[in-house]
Amino acid sequence: MSVFQVRTLSPWPTDIKVGEARFSDQIPSEKADALLCKWGPSEELFAFPRRKAWYSVEPPVQFNGIDGGTWPSFRDRLAPHEFLWYNHPDERFRIPETTHFEPLEVNHNRNRQKKAVAVVSNYGGNPLIRRRDPDVEYRNQFVLLPQVDLYGRAGWQRYRKTRLSLPGPPPNYKGSPQGDWETSEKRDLLATYHAVVCLENAYEPMSFSEKLVEAVRAGAVPIFRAHPTVRRHFLEGARWVDPQDFDDNPSETIEAALASDREEFAAVNAAWFEENKALASTHQDRVFEKILSALREDC
Repeated sequence: MSVFQVRTLSPWPTDIKVGEARFSDQIPSEKADALLCKWGPSEELFAFPRRKAWYSVEPPVQFNGIDGGTWPSFRDRLAPHEFLWYNHPDERFRIPETTHFEPLEVNHNRNRQKKAVAVVSNYGGNPLIRRRDPDVEYRNQFVLLPQVDLYGRAGWQRYRKTRLSLPGPPPNYKGSPQGDWETSEKRDLLATYHAVVCLENAYEPMSFSEKLVEAVRAGAVPIFRAHPTVRRHFLEGARWVDPQDFDDNPSETIEAALASDREEFAAVNAAWFEENKALASTHQDRVFEKILSALREDC
């Protein structure tokens, strides 16, 4: 049986085998049966003559200004079946974000700081730009509290609270963590804290990434704002502290999380890992199986 070859354009190295298919950035365009563009789109995607798709795991606001375009303008250059994302109206092309690569287990380490932690790379940029992205502003209210140790990329060194503020790291900024989100180093860091602020970049239907999953894997109390669609689909059986239960008050939410029984949360969430089928569909293999099905769909 011949291998179905999918040329994959991505900021990250890719070489994944799914059944009789291979997704790789090493496959030349002329030898590819299909093309998959992950994260940002490209002119190669628009020009590719065979089956193709843009798989977007970022909310529309993240693409304002990329290559002079916007998320809707990129999408409009593709047929509906060539645009794969987490809230596609057609279930065949509704692809969740990958939340894990390995079997899901909870870290039951008991030696923890009675504090919360957040690992946030996108600090939001210019204050005027952040005002156009209310979800980033909302998240920053939580991750900048003194009860939270903040880790993230060096961009936080240029953070400005207002447009008149001087650039500089927030008082609770602790530096860059080791490794990216899928590495154990970050999870080991989270596992030294009682609670983890793991708010999504966007509060949108079906927008669900690795953030809450990583907090649960670390055995911490997750602080997470759950969109109703995410609550119904991915979070059945899970337990977390939701700011919406505290009128979106950051300090009250953090204090409630720190007062919670962490071991009880960890036990409930370990069962969620075992039982929730929607969560299982976010394993990398299951995600790429669905992408493959979408690429081969007769449209």
